[in-house]
Amino acid sequence: MIIFVFLFMSFILSCHSALNDSISIPVCPESFSCPNFAPFKYPFYSGTDARCGLINVNCTSTGGNILIGEPRYEIFGKYDSSSSVVIFNRTFEKLVNNESCEALMNNFTSPNPLLYSISITPFITLFKCTKNTSHAEATHAYFNQPNYKSHNTCTDYNFYYDYSVSNATAPSDLPHTCEVIQLPMIGGREYKLRNTTNIFSLLTHSFFISFSLTRSCEKCHNKGGRCHANKGQFQCLCDQRGIYFWTVYFVSC
Repeated sequence: MIIFVFLFMSFILSCHSALNDSISIPVCPESFSCPNFAPFKYPFYSGTDARCGLINVNCTSTGGNILIGEPRYEIFGKYDSSSSVVIFNRTFEKLVNNESCEALMNNFTSPNPLLYSISITPFITLFKCTKNTSHAEATHAYFNQPNYKSHNTCTDYNFYYDYSVSNATAPSDLPHTCEVIQLPMIGGREYKLRNTTNIFSLLTHSFFISFSLTRSCEKCHNKGGRCHANKGQFQCLCDQRGIYFWTVYFVSC
């Protein structure tokens, strides 16, 4: 007996009533503006109605701030219609100025990876490796290369980085006791004047951050829908109906 298991993602492209799921979709503005900035479009939204977008922007009399996860960040600039802004992270600034180990663990990732990812420019890749394990000696030997610098004064972790490679990706043979951290890095001429042996001197609190819709969310948006996550499941909602994505298994003998 041969069993075939076929797994695929099913896309229901005709909407069914969103009212059955107690979800109503408001009429949302195509764009909105904050003083001194280029217009904001989806996935940004203004106000309190999260059904109009994924990333909340609060406009003020002089500019605005943006909500990414828990904290709000001051918007320093938005120069075109893309999904990119320059933000000013005051909390990160204090941590860096105090050379706090907490700053080195402040990984910038999407709070909702089902719907969108985020990237920062420029960034430096750090490798956060657990101290006091049976693999500590092997880990140190792995990073004992000319270009790698280290920061070893934190209680539980050692941090390694290659300052000569901008936007480095994780090596395929990275020790399993290490994880990747990406932090905003200063750029241009200022970078060349910094002490590369001090990781905190390479970090910045003001940086570009870009938002990219996931493939499913982009398809949904291109068809006029709104992306939504409900209990860990992706949903695409139209003005009056919903499009749902789910996994279907077929088994035949």
